[in-house]
Amino acid sequence: MSSSPDTEIAGALLVRPKFGGVALVCGECQKRSNGPSKLKAKDVRKLFKKEMHNLPVRLRIVQCSCLGLCPKKALAVSAVAGAKVLAAALQSEDEARAAAAAFARAFS
Repeated sequence: MSSSPDTEIAGALLVRPKFGGVALVCGECQKRSNGPSKLKAKDVRKLFKKEMHNLPVRLRIVQCSCLGLCPKKALAVSAVAGAKVLAAALQSEDEARAAAAAFARAFS
């Protein structure tokens, strides 16, 4: 093995990403008939990017398909960094801000 951070395992080249975690925003929740009425995944993703840009751990914030949480009248979000996994069900923009702040505290 070489001393570079890239590693080859079973023929696949593994590289070290520039981010330390991932925040996932479900894009399917807004499409459901019992999903959130005014909250859109794209807006939550933008809000998370704005609120979490000063973290010591850089998170990649992406919209994804179903997370399997499926809260009624809410949007599911989850974040993973290090050994921590957090999830939330958001019904409003205020809850999205509060969740972003809670994720930021947890990963600081």
